[in-house]
Amino acid sequence: MNDFMKEKLNLGRFPTPIERTKCAEEYDVELFIKRDDLDEFIGSGNKARKLEYLLYDAQRLSCDTVLSAGGMQSNHCRATAYFSKRLGMDVELFLFGEQEVQGNLLIDKLLGARIHPISHEEYENVMQMMNDRKKELESTGRKVYVIPPGGSNAIGFLGYASAVREISNWEEKHTNFDYVISATGTGGTIAGLEIGKSMYDEKFKVVGINVTKRSSSDFNKKISEELQKFNLRYEAHIKEIFPTIVDGYVGEDYAIPSSKDFDTIRELALKDQIVLDPVYTAKAFKGMLSMIDKGEIKHGSQILFIHTGGTFGLFAFAREISKFLR
Repeated sequence: MNDFMKEKLNLGRFPTPIERTKCAEEYDVELFIKRDDLDEFIGSGNKARKLEYLLYDAQRLSCDTVLSAGGMQSNHCRATAYFSKRLGMDVELFLFGEQEVQGNLLIDKLLGARIHPISHEEYENVMQMMNDRKKELESTGRKVYVIPPGGSNAIGFLGYASAVREISNWEEKHTNFDYVISATGTGGTIAGLEIGKSMYDEKFKVVGINVTKRSSSDFNKKISEELQKFNLRYEAHIKEIFPTIVDGYVGEDYAIPSSKDFDTIRELALKDQIVLDPVYTAKAFKGMLSMIDKGEIKHGSQILFIHTGGTFGLFAFAREISKFLR
């Protein structure tokens, strides 16, 4: 393992299990799920891996306050608030969307995070807003660490680069995967998987199911820019990466689930007792099954789906989900 991969905290419970599912038995594939929803409790989900590296860096810089941003039901912000508080740092979150106190937002408030409600339009400039707040706080003597939405930057990439080692170790005892598939909201998870794939000489194809209105070209541009920073920071030599990003499954918009998304949640819960969330994993799982059905994923393939968590966000949609349970 590269020395820079060791510059991390131990926040989650890793490695997470990989389980074979029954949900795809009607398709000619073998489908497994990596249960990153089980890597912690309050801090559960894919962000724990990224925060192990990001909050290590915050501590290295002697920061006492962490700023981050996302939707009002952001899994990333909930995990950031939880782990930052555990490490003795204050947290401020810039959140857009409905302010009803439930799900992830309830946890944020219980943890004492300071919430800055912003509009969708303001969110377009949220990095500038956080940097302005950083200057304001540092003028009073605080030391502030800014984490971008989703923890998706050069440091955060290490989270899923290191996860590939877990996948490789599992493959040595079981089967090699043809595809590793994840929801894509900010790009950090699939970028990390691609970096880890290069570092550990893996052959699987990384596929990100886009759950936002951003285009795949936007993701590739951001990933390319952050990869340059990654190579400079860690003196690495990772070549340009182009994960496959699949559009067409976001539905009406980010964080607005459809009846098909709720059907997907119910189906996997019934067949495998695994609960997806309506913002990320349900849309990605639905998209993956559609790709298999259309032949875009080869029949006979060995597939690993990354369950990136989001259980707390599920409760914010209780009324909508209940309509599909009668």
